[in-house]
Amino acid sequence: MLHIHTGQCGLCVHFGEEHPDDQKLIQIRRSMEAAEDFIDECRHPMHEKLHLKVTAVSACDGFEPATVH
Repeated sequence: MLHIHTGQCGLCVHFGEEHPDDQKLIQIRRSMEAAEDFIDECRHPMHEKLHLKVTAVSACDGFEPATVH
């Protein structure tokens, strides 16, 4: 398991944006930990056309914090 910090994709609203109520995604945001091989699509407007797949510990300048349920 990898620890996720503020500014990394696992805590960003654009990570898994298509399914924000997914229990696995909610658990990642609550625990701030994710499996090394967990990937999801980044739906940031600048990346959307690319269908960019990223890990929870990836990061970019477009970070926007997700609300934690």
